[in-house]
Amino acid sequence: MSAEATTASSSGQANIQHVFVLMLENRSFDHLFALSGIPGITAATSKNSNACNGTTYTFCGGAPGQMPTDPGHEFTDVLEQLCGAGAQYQKGQAYPAVDNSGFVSNYTTTKDEGTPPQPADVGKIISGVDIRTQAPNLYQLATEFVLCDGWRSSLPGPTWPNRYFLHGASSAGLDHSPTSAEMGEWEAVDGFAYPNGSIFDALGEGKYRLYQDEFGSAFGRVPQVASIKGISFFDVDDLSHFEDDLKAGYTASYTFIEPGYGDIVHSTYEGGSSQHPMDGLSGGDQLAARIYNAIRNSPLWENSLFVILYDEHGGFYDSVKPGNAAPPNDGADDSLNTNGFSFDVYGVRVPAIVVSPWVARGHVDHTVYDHSSVLATLARLFGLNPLTDRDKDAKNLLPLLTNACRTDCPQRIGS
Repeated sequence: MSAEATTASSSGQANIQHVFVLMLENRSFDHLFALSGIPGITAATSKNSNACNGTTYTFCGGAPGQMPTDPGHEFTDVLEQLCGAGAQYQKGQAYPAVDNSGFVSNYTTTKDEGTPPQPADVGKIISGVDIRTQAPNLYQLATEFVLCDGWRSSLPGPTWPNRYFLHGASSAGLDHSPTSAEMGEWEAVDGFAYPNGSIFDALGEGKYRLYQDEFGSAFGRVPQVASIKGISFFDVDDLSHFEDDLKAGYTASYTFIEPGYGDIVHSTYEGGSSQHPMDGLSGGDQLAARIYNAIRNSPLWENSLFVILYDEHGGFYDSVKPGNAAPPNDGADDSLNTNGFSFDVYGVRVPAIVVSPWVARGHVDHTVYDHSSVLATLARLFGLNPLTDRDKDAKNLLPLLTNACRTDCPQRIGS
């Protein structure tokens, strides 16, 4: 980094006192942004394709916000998506060669929720939405602030372990969606434990706050963060209090916000704000605007950094190979590692937007990040030690900060 960039980031860093993170779910970068028209992004084109059952499917537009069938995204699904049909992973060996060739073939047989898709729907997994019309608030934030096109999910697998990486730079060996018994034990008995603790342990009581969107289906009011050891359901406040809290002597250094997950009881996911493929985009789009507007019109705005993330790609096609990652090396319990995975490769690329009056307008950042980059950023800002080798190795977001506070940031977005 140049001396000029160092000075700029140091100036911006001195003004950031509050970091806010919203994590949505299950969308790839290409699925949301490849057709956005934003200049300079690394994105899929019609030259990208997957072949399946004698038919070649090229990347195109026209993707629905709400999918007819939930795409697979367990470890074995992602293995096929990244490495092709028939790919095998052997414990102790390198992850197979990645060519991003198996997204369509995997979707044709997916049955995570319901039946496999109809033949006419298969190509939707390798198509993109028009984010300008289907998620206009996210599009505006991406063009007004910083869009990251190099952000990877933390491992090639499902939601829960990827979310755990955000909270502890590790999933403590978990590489699958937990069973009902595992979830019940973590949320009601012992709590999910990291060998080196979570970011909430590192920050300490009073230095963080947790919220969840309370709108929509009551069946989706189950905050995943409450499964972590030391965090309970009662520590997670309704987002309806967020705006007033920000105006009343808010002291938390870090704030994590979860969406509502929709009707998870009946596996429809409808009525949520997470942007789950079975629910659609509008709820999460409105949620991002709601949070931005609250921060923007609070006394904390000029001292804030707001990051919008996606936990993993949800089975949707992406054209960029994930690449190698630093394993956490935290001595995690192998009993949660059902696939023998060594956590030495990233997962599929996902969208990320960095919002602050201290970042350049309309900048596209190509740096390779993963969810532990949030922890690396918090460590640099607030003098914390790394939790694992993953966040010790991760790039932080502070080089994106400039030496001048912008005055042209929208006062409000959305309706």
